Amino acid sequence: MPHNNFPAHILLVDDQPANLLALEAALGSLGVNMVRSMSGPQALKELETRDFAAVLLDVRMPGMDGFEVARQIRARARTRFTPILFVTAGDDPDEAMLSAYALGAVDFLAKPLRAEVLKAKVSVFVELYRSKEELRARDRRDFEQRLEAKEERYRALFESIDEGFCVIKLQRDARGKVVDYQFEEANEAFSMHTGFQDAVGKRISELVPDHEDDWFGVYDRVAQTGEATRFVQEAKAWKRWFDIYASRLGGPGSDLVAVLFSDITQRLLAEQDMRRLNEELAQSNRRKTEFLATLAHELRNPLAPLSNGLHLMRMASTKPELLEKTRQMMERQVQHMVHLVDDLLDVARISTGKVELRRRIIDLKEVVATAVETSASLINSGGHTLSVDLPPQPLPMDADPTRIAQVVSNLLNNAAKYTPEGGRIALRVRTEGQQAVLSVTDTGVGIDADAISKVFEMFAQVPGGASKPQGGLGIGLSLVQSLVGLHGGTVSASSPGTGQGSTFTVRLPLAPAVAPSAGVAPPVEGDKPDQLHVLVVDDNTDAAESLGVLLDIEGHAAHIAHTGAEALQVAQSQALDVVFLDIGLPDMSGYDVARRLRMLPGMQKTLLVALTGWGTQDDRQRTRDAGFDRHLTKPAELPAVEELLRVAAQSRCA
Repeated sequence: MPHNNFPAHILLVDDQPANLLALEAALGSLGVNMVRSMSGPQALKELETRDFAAVLLDVRMPGMDGFEVARQIRARARTRFTPILFVTAGDDPDEAMLSAYALGAVDFLAKPLRAEVLKAKVSVFVELYRSKEELRARDRRDFEQRLEAKEERYRALFESIDEGFCVIKLQRDARGKVVDYQFEEANEAFSMHTGFQDAVGKRISELVPDHEDDWFGVYDRVAQTGEATRFVQEAKAWKRWFDIYASRLGGPGSDLVAVLFSDITQRLLAEQDMRRLNEELAQSNRRKTEFLATLAHELRNPLAPLSNGLHLMRMASTKPELLEKTRQMMERQVQHMVHLVDDLLDVARISTGKVELRRRIIDLKEVVATAVETSASLINSGGHTLSVDLPPQPLPMDADPTRIAQVVSNLLNNAAKYTPEGGRIALRVRTEGQQAVLSVTDTGVGIDADAISKVFEMFAQVPGGASKPQGGLGIGLSLVQSLVGLHGGTVSASSPGTGQGSTFTVRLPLAPAVAPSAGVAPPVEGDKPDQLHVLVVDDNTDAAESLGVLLDIEGHAAHIAHTGAEALQVAQSQALDVVFLDIGLPDMSGYDVARRLRMLPGMQKTLLVALTGWGTQDDRQRTRDAGFDRHLTKPAELPAVEELLRVAAQSRCA
């Protein structure tokens, strides 16, 4: 705006109204606001309330003369540089002029005044005042614009950062202790990190009534000392962790605190999970190393007696009793190795979710009897006493009898291994509602309270004890837990402590009541089947020949082939009832042989059995796709072979 539009004020100080009127008349055309004062004190009071372009000051006034008024004007910071024009009459002009200029006057006018001269002189100061006001206004506008731009940048930064930011005002009680704080300002990220909406103007006690007092102490120290601080703390009432930087706003005495913070709850949880996973991986790696060492030891143990047995059989060919004893020893060692391998395969199947349960209605009592018979040798070798307590009524359940027998046998074996020689083992079965409860209690080494939760972990071994464990891979109890879980049951362990024995309890669901005809199937009376023509195809000569001998002993006609081509030749020249076919053959895969066999006349109904060391679900599916009827993993046990032969004989007679 033009500077002549800025308002200007002239202070007229004279004790004579006529003189004031004359001054107003002379300056009326300047377009200024003229303020009258008829005394020195009145003039000084006017100077406290506003700024003036110039002061026209009479020298001779009653009470306080013009010189004293000028002296006080110059003594005040606000009016120190206000132009003063003295107006006087009658005094010695030279002496008065010297006094006036000594007090900082800019001019000295003697009465009578000439209007044109007065107007010209005063207009200079009016123009100067207006020019300065224009500069001030321009500077003020520039400052405000810069301030507004800075504020916009600050606001943009304030809202764009992804960390929460707020300004809080501490609330104190009568003693000065911080008891609450109010949110004065907050950015958009504030809500994301705290979960609070519309928090500005509210107190923390309104938003979180149970907020911890510790926070008040931290913010109070920041406000009292002015020292910024960074800290990580949990807000328990919010169930969140925060990384916080707090600093005071304003000088000493200010209770405004700026808080920059981030919700680090998820990060801390992730770090905790990472540490836990690292610990679990380290522990798993330790267990794996221990397991491999144990596995190497367990697999080596049977090799020495097997090697010795072979030498004995060569040396004692004329001593039937020694040969029989050696054979029994070798059979035990082979069964031990088979058991180890079976456990390893079961672990792999269960770990990958590929174990198959062959459920049917069974009587748990009969399965328990089978398991007791299986574990009898280990129990007897330790000199233990086994007591079995079974209810009189049948315990029907829908389950895989082989797997349930494996569960019971593993628990009995575990009790036998960890019980010092001559101990007692009790197997008890009872019912609770619709559940069968099976418990195995021993007088063995017991389990420390810290180890109870770990006994079912893979490769876990019970530490310490007066009796050294009798080997094993540490996977038996893990298999028990997995197999019981697959049947919809639970297993738990308890022990009074080290050296005080332990109890393992299995709970399994019973089957609904069934009619007698649909109950437990009686064992099949196994009349010896009619002779079958069986082809054994395996590039391992010993494996093929030994299976062939077993088949001959059973009264069947065995045919041997070591390659796929030989197998196809036999099949073209001989009608076959059963084919045991190895997958890994030197000239072609067993899958290809199976497909070609199915294309031959008369081979569509032949029972085709895959014989392989691979037993995963994918492997079984692949054999089915190739045309196999059954899948056996090596080494095939004689009961499984006999069952297949029985099925083939029944199929031929049907």
